[in-house]
Amino acid sequence: MLRRLGDGRGGAATIVLFPLFAIVTFMFTQAIMWQHDRQIMSAAADRASTAVALYGASSGDAQAQLVDRLAEAGIGDVSVSISRGTNETVVEISGDAPGILVGTSSRIAARSVTPTDRFDAP
Repeated sequence: MLRRLGDGRGGAATIVLFPLFAIVTFMFTQAIMWQHDRQIMSAAADRASTAVALYGASSGDAQAQLVDRLAEAGIGDVSVSISRGTNETVVEISGDAPGILVGTSSRIAARSVTPTDRFDAP
């Protein structure tokens, strides 16, 4: 038979454990959201690096498109660095990914390196 305790231990455990569970769930959800933003930023860096290195897009146009696309994705304060060298094109991006709570954010970054397409005469 079940015996019910009338001393309030169950209520006290609920008061302590529920907020702890809520905080852990919140942290997990926030980490997933920031990881998703990192993947968006990484894909954007890859796309820009490929456009500049292989298709001859100008660095200024690629940078403007990156800033616009990441702003549409909700990433703020975006900074982009594109350098096209003789051997490789490097795109580095950083920005603030928003948090679940208003006013919270995390600085995330991505980097992409693509070999620069060139023709070597024999």
